[in-house]
Amino acid sequence: MAFAFSIRCLLLGVIRLAVAVIIRDPSTVNRTYDYIVAGGGLTGLVVANRLTEDPNTSVLVVEYGDFDDRWDVAIPYHARFLHTEDLFEIPSEPQKGLWNRSFSVWLRKTVGGGSTVNGMALSRGARADYDAWEALGNPGWGWEGMFPYFKRSSSLTYPGPELVHKYGYVVSPEGYGRGPMQAGFPKWQFPALNNYIDAWTKDIGVEYRTDGDTNGENIGMAWKPIDIDPVNITRSSARKAYYDPASGRANLDILVGCYVATLDTDPSASVTGVNVRVARVNSSSTKQIFLRSGKEVILAAGAVHTTKILQLSGIGPAALLQPLGIGIVVDLPGVGANFQDHPTNNGYSFKFLNEPSLNPNLYDEASFYNESWDEYMANRTGPLTWAFGNNRVVLSLNNLTNDYQALMDDFLHGNETSQYLDDWHKQHPVLEAGYKLQHQIMAQVISEKHGSVMESVFGGAAGSPFTVVKPFSRGTVLINSTNPDPILGAPQVNYQALTHPFDMKLAIEGLKMVRKLLSTPSMALLHPVEIVPGANVTTEAQIEEAIRTILYRPSNSHPCCTAAMLPLELGGVVDPQLRVYGVQGLRIVDASILPLIPSAHTQETMYAVGEKAADVIKGVNGYR
Repeated sequence: MAFAFSIRCLLLGVIRLAVAVIIRDPSTVNRTYDYIVAGGGLTGLVVANRLTEDPNTSVLVVEYGDFDDRWDVAIPYHARFLHTEDLFEIPSEPQKGLWNRSFSVWLRKTVGGGSTVNGMALSRGARADYDAWEALGNPGWGWEGMFPYFKRSSSLTYPGPELVHKYGYVVSPEGYGRGPMQAGFPKWQFPALNNYIDAWTKDIGVEYRTDGDTNGENIGMAWKPIDIDPVNITRSSARKAYYDPASGRANLDILVGCYVATLDTDPSASVTGVNVRVARVNSSSTKQIFLRSGKEVILAAGAVHTTKILQLSGIGPAALLQPLGIGIVVDLPGVGANFQDHPTNNGYSFKFLNEPSLNPNLYDEASFYNESWDEYMANRTGPLTWAFGNNRVVLSLNNLTNDYQALMDDFLHGNETSQYLDDWHKQHPVLEAGYKLQHQIMAQVISEKHGSVMESVFGGAAGSPFTVVKPFSRGTVLINSTNPDPILGAPQVNYQALTHPFDMKLAIEGLKMVRKLLSTPSMALLHPVEIVPGANVTTEAQIEEAIRTILYRPSNSHPCCTAAMLPLELGGVVDPQLRVYGVQGLRIVDASILPLIPSAHTQETMYAVGEKAADVIKGVNGYR
C-alpha cells in the first residue's frame, strides 16, 4: 500500500500533468493552422513553444505517440533502461562493416521524443564541430552563432555546496542561461568514479576540463550534467521544459496518436498542408484527413521519419521515387543520404575483483533498491538520482595513439577521398562533391590536434563504452514502398557503420585505450579482469574481428544528417533558413538537417537548433 501511495504521490504531485485539452481524434481538430509541426519530439516542442509566444500565431503539433506520465521515465536511475512503451523498433539493413549483422533501430513515439526516454546526457560538441557547419556553406551556424542558443535553452543548478565539495562537481556556469531545460548533477556518485578520474587525468594525462564542455572545447575529461529538475529531481524533458509551460495557450494544439503520412503540394510546388492518419497502435483504419497550413509545415519527425515523409511526398531522389510510382515534386538526391550516427563499443566488458562495497551492482539487490526508493521518495536524494554517469572523456587523435600522423597519411590525406562511399552516394555527383568537402574539413580539424575523434562516458561502474564521435562512413535512409505506416512501411535504414577504414582504426585504437586505462595504477587498485573479448584477443586482426562480430553497434541512438543543411550543389536539402530547396512553405527542424554529427550526445545541440530555428522562422536575428 505504501508503495502504491508513493507512486500516486509522484504521479500527481511531482509530475505535473498538462492542463490543455489533448486531441486524440483527428476528426475533431481544426482544419487550418498557421504552422503544422510534424513530430512532437524535442525540436518540435521547442519550436511550437516559441512560435506560440505570439498569441496571434496558431500551431498544431502532430505526434505518433502519447504523453507518458509513468514514474519510471521520470526518475533518473531508470534512464538506464529501454522504455519500449515509448519506442518502436524497425530492423536495420545488414551492416557489411559489422559482419552483415542487422540491428534494432529504436525510434521514439512519445511527446518529448528522445528527451523523454534517453540517458539524460547533456554534452556539447567542440567549437570546431559547429564551425565546420558554417564552413560547409551555412553562415550563422558556427560556434558563435550557436552559443547564444545553447544558453537560451538551458539553466544550470548545482545540487548544493556540500555535494559539490563531496563529489567535485565543476562546470562553467557561463555556458548556461536561464532557459527552460534544467541541467544539473545527481545527489549521488559511486566511489570507483574517483579511480576512473585519477586514471584518466593523473595516470594517462588527459586534461581535466574544469569548464566542462560548455565553452567550445571538449578535449579532455569533464563533468557532464544531466537534464534534471532541481526541485523535484526528475527528468527535465522537452515535454516538461517546453510543452507544459505552454500547454494552456489557446493557440497551441497537440494531436497525439496520429502521424503525418504525406505532404500536400500544389502545382507550383508549394506545400499546402499535411495528410494525417491515426497511428496503427490505435486503429487499423487507413483513412487520412487533410489539414491545411496557412504559413508553413515544419518537419520535426527525426532523421528517419522526416526523410520518409519527404520521399513519400515526391521530395527526394528521382532515381528512388520514380520506380515506386511516386510523382516528382523536386529531385533532391540529398534526401536520405549523408546518414550519420555514433558507432559505439558497448560489447566490451570487464569486472572488478576488488570492487568497493558501494557499487552499481547493488541495484539488483531488492534491499538496496527498496532503501534507495524510500530515500528518494522522502528526500529526493540517494542512488536513484543517478543515471548513467556524469563524466566523459573526449580524445583527439594524438591523445588516442602515438601513430596519429601515420593514420592521417594512410587514410585521410589521399586523393581518393570518396572511394569508400557506397554506390548510392557515388552515383549522385552532388553527394560525392558534398562528401569530399566534408572529408577535407574533418581531416583538417583532426590534423590540427584539436579535433575530437573518440568519447568514453563513465560513472563508477565496471564499464567504459567507447564511441567514434566523428565517423567518416556515410549511410542512407531510403523507402522501398509507398506504405506511409511508420512500422509496416518502415524505410531501409543502412548505417554503413565502420565501412571507412579510418573509423575502424579509431575503433581498434579505442579498445587499446580501454585496456591502457584498466592497466593504470589507479584502476589496478580495483583488480579489473577483462571478460569480452578476452585477454587472448591481442593482434590488430583479432581486435578488428571482435569489433565487427561482437563489440560494436552502428548507433548510439543519435541518427542525423539525412536532410542536410548544405548548398544544393553539395547535396543539400535545406538552406541556412531551414527551407527545403525547390519547395515553398516547408522547413525542417530536427537532427536530419545537421550536415555533420557533433562530437557529443546530440540532445543539447538539438535544443540549441530548435531555439535558433524558432528565431529563423520568426525572422528574429541574434540572441534576445
